[in-house]
Amino acid sequence: MDSDAPVGVQTSKQSLSDSVRNWIAAFIHYFELRLRLIGLESKETGIHLLVLALLFVGTIVFFAGALVMLVVFLLFLMMQVLHWDWGWCALASAVLLLLLSVSSVLVLRFRIVRPIFPVTLAEFKKDREWLSQKTKSSE
Repeated sequence: MDSDAPVGVQTSKQSLSDSVRNWIAAFIHYFELRLRLIGLESKETGIHLLVLALLFVGTIVFFAGALVMLVVFLLFLMMQVLHWDWGWCALASAVLLLLLSVSSVLVLRFRIVRPIFPVTLAEFKKDREWLSQKTKSSE
């Protein structure tokens, strides 16, 4: 031990390095535990999302089947009420469904064109302008 160094300095350096080492070890252990928790939760979440996806697909399939049966019923109803042949009723139903789908596509197109977050996008634009002015003034 060096006689010039004070007595408490050597032990404080060791305790500081030990505390830093212990802090780093605790952080790594904490990080490892969080990664394990994320792994466990991701397995549970994956199964949950798979079940939700299967339920969603089943709902869409059953809904599409119900729509087909509704169209068939409307076709039958047209045949009974209008006393037309099956072919003419099918043609009239197809034209009606085509008009409904075209109008739905037009409404969808005009809805998609409209921005989703107009206020947020305006704020981002202001921020970009402010940042560009700050960078120009700092040069």
